[in-house]
Amino acid sequence: MQSLHIQRLYAGGLITNYYCSASCKHCLYGSSPSWQKEYMSPDTLDRLCRTMKRLGCHAVHIGGGEPLLNWELLQQVLQKLQEQRVAVEYVETNASWLRSHEQAKGILGRLLSLGVNTLLISISPFHSEYVPLQKVKQLIEACHSAGMQVFPWQEQFYKELTARSMDHTHSLEQWEEQFGPGYVRSLIRRFGLILRGRALLYYQSQVPHRSTAQLVAESSGCSELADTGDFHLDLYGSYLPGACSGLAVAVEDLGRPLDPQRYPNLTALYNHGVKGLLDVAADVGFRPEPSYASKCHLCMDIRTYLVQDVDWDTRELQPRQYYEQAGAGLNS
Repeated sequence: MQSLHIQRLYAGGLITNYYCSASCKHCLYGSSPSWQKEYMSPDTLDRLCRTMKRLGCHAVHIGGGEPLLNWELLQQVLQKLQEQRVAVEYVETNASWLRSHEQAKGILGRLLSLGVNTLLISISPFHSEYVPLQKVKQLIEACHSAGMQVFPWQEQFYKELTARSMDHTHSLEQWEEQFGPGYVRSLIRRFGLILRGRALLYYQSQVPHRSTAQLVAESSGCSELADTGDFHLDLYGSYLPGACSGLAVAVEDLGRPLDPQRYPNLTALYNHGVKGLLDVAADVGFRPEPSYASKCHLCMDIRTYLVQDVDWDTRELQPRQYYEQAGAGLNS
């Protein structure tokens, strides 16, 4: 039995908060306005910085949630990163906080003084359900005026989002009416979605399913848990393995093989894939559905059962609120 061992961190980001002004249907982390309004503390950031530098990473991006919902605390995070000599590649935002050109320029000027040279601004039909395109346009203009570089994510959608009023939000159903049947499903490919988190829950009924027996028969170790090419560290002092939201490793445990007693679910997944986790859950009453959209869908169903039905409170199934919030906004 091998233990997951995160030996080096390459490129990644900090999740300063999970609460957000939106509940986007593609959100990997299940962010929403319903999350507790918690933010990364200076002490936690110190721990994260020490670990990142020890494992070879000296630059990060800042994301959430929406980091700019708490401007004062974001400044504290950026000041601490400067002290720790960790560079900021960019800060992610959906522009929902913007009230005026002058307000935006003031915030952008302060960001520049704190070492932030680039703002990643979200642009997509998913975000347009919550943030009018006009705000995005105004923020881009303010960035150009202030000397802030813009990373438009994703620019391919900007022109088509002008097909409806830029002053209002628009649902995915409205975009489907605008551009025709299959438009929303095409976003999986066009956006390059990772079908996990809320994106998995939203799209699971729109993609082909496979029998649970097939998924289990093909199960092998989840090597993606060891991928550190786009890692994330959150405000709770957790490392999120791969793109597997709802799984967590205490940052202090990075750099050495994980203890199977402390991380039984991650150990089972890493060695045997979803079959390993299913064997663990079967012992406490879990019974799978006949079919799932993917092995990740089955894995999420198992983990949600362990947290919500069995009330397992383990270090690796975190944050617990993720399992409550992943489905937020899906009926809107």
